[in-house]
Amino acid sequence: MTAKFSTGLWVFSSNPDRYCVEGYRDIPKVTEAVSLAAKIKGLKGVEVSQTDISSDLPVKDMKRLLKDNGLACSGVNTNLCHSRRFSLAGFGHQHQKTRNAAIDEGRKAADLARALGASEITLRLFTDGFDYPFQVDYTAHWNTVISSIKTIAKYASPDVNVAITYKPREPRKHLTVATVGKALSMCQEIAMKNVGVAMNFSHAMMSGENPAESVAFLTRSNKLFQMYFSDGYRLWDDAMIPGSINLWESMETLFYLKTAKYKGYLTIDMLPQRIEPTHALQIAIGNLSILYKKLEKLDTSELRRAQKTLDAMETQRIVRRVMLQ
Repeated sequence: MTAKFSTGLWVFSSNPDRYCVEGYRDIPKVTEAVSLAAKIKGLKGVEVSQTDISSDLPVKDMKRLLKDNGLACSGVNTNLCHSRRFSLAGFGHQHQKTRNAAIDEGRKAADLARALGASEITLRLFTDGFDYPFQVDYTAHWNTVISSIKTIAKYASPDVNVAITYKPREPRKHLTVATVGKALSMCQEIAMKNVGVAMNFSHAMMSGENPAESVAFLTRSNKLFQMYFSDGYRLWDDAMIPGSINLWESMETLFYLKTAKYKGYLTIDMLPQRIEPTHALQIAIGNLSILYKKLEKLDTSELRRAQKTLDAMETQRIVRRVMLQ
């Protein structure tokens, strides 16, 4: 496996929050963001959001823009948080007209992926969930979410994969697909070859998971479709530079991706609010590249023998020798 890096164009956004609603920088045009991404050493692709395509930048112009900048489209994502129409739910909405509008967004992502030469779309189910006890009928909500994803997956089949992102919270207090277990359970219930999981390192941390274990868990079922990297302090989706905080966990995650021969992109998913985005991206790719390079010196056979003893000191000695010497 060779590490192949991509980034979401949202890295270049103004990154507003509830304290600085105007954002931390001026928002560049999509054309400018792509040009900035093309200057990042080691970056091979960009992930496009369905909202990046507009009358000012139709899909044919986006395709030409990526080609002119030597970048591939690593995937297309559907995030319904951009519209207040879906504030109470999207794919799980109990109102058929609103749910159909959400499904249309997923279909649109599949169309864009085909047009841009990508084989993956990511569904970010960040509006499907609840805020208060008794707010939703959990069974009905799960049924409608699953039905919506099936509809999108049938439309995307056979050439486009549908990856489901899991996350415990934000912007809803509780998100429906909150853990790796729930995400895989949903995939198994849907039982379609082109439906899998988009795993985010920070989201796994938020869910109380060890990201490397979650990678291993998903690859057992061949359901790891997308891998996103950021970092944070586990309580929230801090979207910080990968490898800047949880260094050992980042390295272990890369190890399990490597041993599983994961062939997809490693997509940077950051919101560098107070750091210049191109600098943050270059550091992010540098951090992950250094860790990945160190793994080439790790004797996997020796590590596996040590793991059979269950002796943490022995495995630490082996990994420390590679990491710190």
